[in-house]
Amino acid sequence: MKIVRWDHLHSHESISLFDHFWSKKKGSALTIGGFDGPHRGHEELFHSVLDASSKMSLASGVVTFSSSPGRLKHPSTYPGDVSTLNLRLQRLESLGFDFVILIDFSPEFGKMTGGDFLDILVNTVRMKYLAVGPDFRCGHRLDTGVSEIEALSHINGFRFDSIKRIELNGMRISSSAIRTAVLDADFTLAKTLLGHPFLLDLNEVIWASGESGPVASRAAITQILPRWGVYTVMIHTRSGAFVPADLKIEGDTLCLIPKDRAADSPISGVMTAEFQVLR
Repeated sequence: MKIVRWDHLHSHESISLFDHFWSKKKGSALTIGGFDGPHRGHEELFHSVLDASSKMSLASGVVTFSSSPGRLKHPSTYPGDVSTLNLRLQRLESLGFDFVILIDFSPEFGKMTGGDFLDILVNTVRMKYLAVGPDFRCGHRLDTGVSEIEALSHINGFRFDSIKRIELNGMRISSSAIRTAVLDADFTLAKTLLGHPFLLDLNEVIWASGESGPVASRAAITQILPRWGVYTVMIHTRSGAFVPADLKIEGDTLCLIPKDRAADSPISGVMTAEFQVLR
């Protein structure tokens, strides 16, 4: 899976990359969104794009943000992400997408109209198919929604699908619902909404030695965390090992406490912590 920055769409390297795609494909099939999770509510969007890609001989792509606009706009009140960029990209690659376009949100980008945004996708990556959710809006002051995109699709010659919202027992599946579940330590619900266990990305965390186990600063985590407590997790290491442990969250620190104190689980090898059960 290739990764292209929005600001580099017109670069020689990006043009060469997409020229390679166009030698085999007729254009691109895209979906656009934050895709924090990603969760089960996103699966239908992904399926629609991958299906269109196969049937229409298109390269499959996702347009998303490198960091949540909410974090950038409201850093003091933003509760945290469900996943990291690293986890999102891993998931998209596992699904079989050909490329991802990453947007580094900025005040300048925020001034762009939705029409101009979509025109760029048509002109740079030859967008021939687009799928978004029913509440999707983009552009300056959210000036472009489903009805506007439908009109633009006829003008610009791309097929457009608005995919219905996914619910579970009357509950809307959303990143907000997952954040609430994690905050409440309801990891059973979080897993149901995500379609997989809640994972804490620890790849970039710097650990120090502690009395009970490795300790790290809570500030190093950009994801939503449950309230103070001790939680059962399964540590995934770079060597491919799975190490059962407790994760203690207290104050400004995290502490990993291996279930087997004699186990060889190098701090540097920790990749993710999979939350297993309710507290």
